[in-house]
Amino acid sequence: MKLSFTAAVAAAAFSTHASAFLVVLDSNNEYCIMQVKYIPGNDWDTDATTGAITTLPSSIPVYNDGDAGNTIAQNGVNDPTGEILAAVKAFSGTITVFDPVSGNVLTGASLPTMTNADLEWCQSYSTFAPEHYCKADGAWVGSGQEGTLGGTLKECCEDNHPESVYNSCIEKATGIVSMGDASWYGDQTDQKCVRNCDTLNLFDPDSTNSLDLHSFADPDPSSNTEYECGGLRPEWLDQDYANEDLCCDDVFTSLQGDFCAYKSTTGSKPAPTPAYTGTYEWYVDGSNSICKQDCVVGSPVSCGGTIEAASVELYTSEADCCSAQLAWLPSAGCEARSIAGENNPTDLFWASSDGCREDCTGSTNCESAPSSAKLYSDAEECCKKANNWLDLEWCETRAARDFSSTSTGTGQWFVDYEDGVCHKDCGNNSAECELATSGSLNFFSSASDCCKGSLGSVDQDACVQGSTQGLTISTVPTNKWYVASGGSGSDQPCKEDCETSGSAPSCGGIVAKNGIRLYDSANDCCKQAYSWVAVDLCQVQSENAGVHTLKWYVDYGANVCKQDCEVDSNSPECDGYPEEQSTKMFTSASACCAAKLSWIPKETCETASTTGVDPTDSDSPGTGEWRKNDSWSYCVLDCKESGTIAAGDNILDVQPFVSSGVKFYGTAAVDLASGDDYPPQCDGVTSDSSATQYKGSVTNCCKSINWVQAEVCYYLSTRGTPTQKYFADPSDRTKCVVHQTEDTAATGFYATPPAVVCEAGKVTLPADSEGVECVEDIGVSTKLYDSLDECCKKNVSWDVDSCKYGSQGTDAPGSGDYYIDWSIEQCVQDCNDEATGSQCNGIAKSWQTTYGSEETCCKQISWVNRRDCLYYQTR
Repeated sequence: MKLSFTAAVAAAAFSTHASAFLVVLDSNNEYCIMQVKYIPGNDWDTDATTGAITTLPSSIPVYNDGDAGNTIAQNGVNDPTGEILAAVKAFSGTITVFDPVSGNVLTGASLPTMTNADLEWCQSYSTFAPEHYCKADGAWVGSGQEGTLGGTLKECCEDNHPESVYNSCIEKATGIVSMGDASWYGDQTDQKCVRNCDTLNLFDPDSTNSLDLHSFADPDPSSNTEYECGGLRPEWLDQDYANEDLCCDDVFTSLQGDFCAYKSTTGSKPAPTPAYTGTYEWYVDGSNSICKQDCVVGSPVSCGGTIEAASVELYTSEADCCSAQLAWLPSAGCEARSIAGENNPTDLFWASSDGCREDCTGSTNCESAPSSAKLYSDAEECCKKANNWLDLEWCETRAARDFSSTSTGTGQWFVDYEDGVCHKDCGNNSAECELATSGSLNFFSSASDCCKGSLGSVDQDACVQGSTQGLTISTVPTNKWYVASGGSGSDQPCKEDCETSGSAPSCGGIVAKNGIRLYDSANDCCKQAYSWVAVDLCQVQSENAGVHTLKWYVDYGANVCKQDCEVDSNSPECDGYPEEQSTKMFTSASACCAAKLSWIPKETCETASTTGVDPTDSDSPGTGEWRKNDSWSYCVLDCKESGTIAAGDNILDVQPFVSSGVKFYGTAAVDLASGDDYPPQCDGVTSDSSATQYKGSVTNCCKSINWVQAEVCYYLSTRGTPTQKYFADPSDRTKCVVHQTEDTAATGFYATPPAVVCEAGKVTLPADSEGVECVEDIGVSTKLYDSLDECCKKNVSWDVDSCKYGSQGTDAPGSGDYYIDWSIEQCVQDCNDEATGSQCNGIAKSWQTTYGSEETCCKQISWVNRRDCLYYQTR
């Protein structure tokens, strides 16, 4: 007997977790598909020889046929263990067992060997013999319920058959396979795609043409879960996809396609469910500025976790991801960091603020590269392209992973201006070593080259010695000479560059050599640094600090010569060092007196110098040279204020008037002679030996008084010919006067008429200055001008014409034009006529606007009545 497997298929509605099943059919063609699973402890009754199943186990519950009137009971309903999951239908007729694949009856040895197995459950409350289904005879009629109408097939099957065989009812009535067609549709509840078949289906959805049952001998008990039946597709759902990929792409666009396919297939397997491994494509992690792979974190290191959402863009390579999503980053750096994985080193190089660093770990010189950094394959490339202003060798050594304070460095030399020496760029393993902290320094191949190139002002021998021995320049003695900090005013103008000690008085201590010039000897130092100082005095003071020269120098204040020796009351000639080191020194008092105090009798000078008894001031006639007066406002002669000039007096040699070209009122230059009175320009003999004297040049003396006009200084100093120049009248600065004697013809001082001729105190020539007052006295603040016009322009610039006319004692005639006198709000004429009826009211000032006619002027004050506009004299 063969079973109609169309009916068998239609009737099956079981769990998908069975391992095998049998079909049991009674004589009334009622049948049940029994799902079998192995349960230890419950054995089949088998033939001892063949091992075939002979009877069903007694543990299977029995249902009595309702037609026999027996009570239907289910063994295990009250079983507290719950191990019996279902029951087998007991049939009223003979039980027959079929092979569900071949349809053959299984008896005796033909029964499958199922040791240690148990029937899990069999659910088929009602089966269909050919006559037991709904028919369409005008209305749907349920089996056994003829005359009971149902409006639709659906209603009939729902009313008359359990839910588990509802689809079989539909198929029986229509001939349409209702177990599903194994196509795919979307399950929105679980967000995955499922097969269009009953959730209890036992049939292989991948077989062709029909849903054939699984082979009983299938070696993999769970193979039928590769694709999960999601239940029959709702009639209203218009989805019918040939595979899960098409379904995912169309229905679940918010999910990544591969992830959706995983959920729909592998991800639906029972535990342990294989994990989703991702696509191994790339996506951006914007928060860390890196691209990661779509795969499980850690395998490989570039994996950043799997991506489920379709909103995350995936790229086939890290390069595509970086260029599309992180284009603002250097591409090489982005790709390298992405491949290395987040927080993992790339072992590439990047430019830091002070050079290049390796993006690595495991060393104190490693430094993680920021995401924005451009990466380079090696230190050389980084240094050349990113830090080309740094010394290449320095940059490369500092970028090395193993660089430390004991590294060899570059071995080059660099300057240390603070220590005044050069250091070798190397670790602290020798005296000359010091690692350079910057690559922007100038580096040299040797200490000598470094000293020459960077410390040219430092003694080169000392620089090289200090550099190679690890000393500062201030600790390297050269035994050369330098200018002492006290300069020419100190007791030791030059000092030797050596350690101070009592046995070496010339040593001034070792000095820092930066910017300090050194001389080979004290003599060289004195000659070159103190050219104005007496060399012998400077050299003695330098080589033997505190030792005197025992030479002689002049003291003009006392009119004697003093000896350079230790001051001692028993040695009145000793007066210590001269106050000024520029003082000329002499080998004897006699030589000093002859050279510097020649106006004093030789014996008197020598006696006073050696005994300490000063000659009187009257003994000194002075130098006869020009010098500044005490207020430094003009120049005077350094000579006696009274008395007659004696033979040998210095003034006769100087001849200050002849050498200066001084003339008095046009006469020839004055030539002083013995027996003449000392001239009034003599202001006494100065006791200030430091006062600057200008020999016979009053002009040079006046140049040193730069706050007084040179012509004024010259006249005040010589009291010679007046300058014949103009200056503002001190009593009325709106006028100018001329610097000239009041009556040039009466003085007889001019052999020929001067440029400015005065009579009775007024200028008669030149004509354009006629009438200007002649004044002979001027002061140090007087400012002289070459012409009357210039004087008025400089001092009365707002009314030059009035100044010029006023200076000449006349009134300006005026232009005759009109101007507005705002004090009376009338137009007046620019003139000085004071007759009654005249429209003149004085000369217009330079800032006042004049108008060619009274009409034009009156228009400017249009608010004044026209007949009241013009001014008229009423006197």
